[in-house]
Amino acid sequence: MHNRIKRLEELVNGAAGLIARLKEENEVLRQKVELLGSARHKAAANTSSARELADFKAKVRRRLERICVKIEKTNDQQPGLFEDDDAE
Repeated sequence: MHNRIKRLEELVNGAAGLIARLKEENEVLRQKVELLGSARHKAAANTSSARELADFKAKVRRRLERICVKIEKTNDQQPGLFEDDDAE
């Protein structure tokens, strides 16, 4: 019985050591992924397609802002027209 408990303790200690090593390796890998992501972002930011995408996003954002202003003006003129249905 004593040998089984001792063996179990050894297995638990070994597993705890492996878990600690895996946590360290995971942290190292996480840092590498962050570095690679930032490098990829920097490389992608300098391409013409990235600039085109940024321009497109800006245009869409401006259009949405104008639409929101129109909705707000219309709602001010006719209160209750665009109320949320969540209030029910």
